[in-house]
Amino acid sequence: MHERGVQATGIDEVLVACRCGKGQFYHYFQSKDDLLAAVLEYQLESVLGELEDFRLDTWRGLRAWFDRLLARQERRGFRGCPVGSLAVELSPSTPGLQGLIAEAFARWETVLADAFASMKRKGSLGPDAQPVLLAEAVLVAIQGGYLLSTAHLDARPMRTALDAAYQQLRASR
Repeated sequence: MHERGVQATGIDEVLVACRCGKGQFYHYFQSKDDLLAAVLEYQLESVLGELEDFRLDTWRGLRAWFDRLLARQERRGFRGCPVGSLAVELSPSTPGLQGLIAEAFARWETVLADAFASMKRKGSLGPDAQPVLLAEAVLVAIQGGYLLSTAHLDARPMRTALDAAYQQLRASR
């Protein structure tokens, strides 16, 4: 679904890819929407799992994470964010999943906000820094960077967005 898109991927293609029959599919999922919810959760868990590789409550850790995001976007041929791409495609076509999409981004923001709150407690961010708003701004920059670098098939927009997010965070000291 991440490669072809949600609309272009039917259940029959999923069955072929996973080498299973319809009975097996419907044992686990009642509909394509159930499958989409599971795919969204899988992609989110993958993204959040990668965050564990970094000390996001340090400047070095944040920079390393941003660098990995950029490198992965280039390496994967500018296919976009695994969560963001699904969100864009699912939002208008599957209103029943809208809450899950919002929850996925809220969970990602919470991880970032917790890291920024830790930085604030340690004095790496100033006393007026607002971790929740900073987390939202960073996620907005990441998603915008993914979108524009995918549209242009060029890393520059994502690099610009990540550098701007990093500079905004540093200015919050």
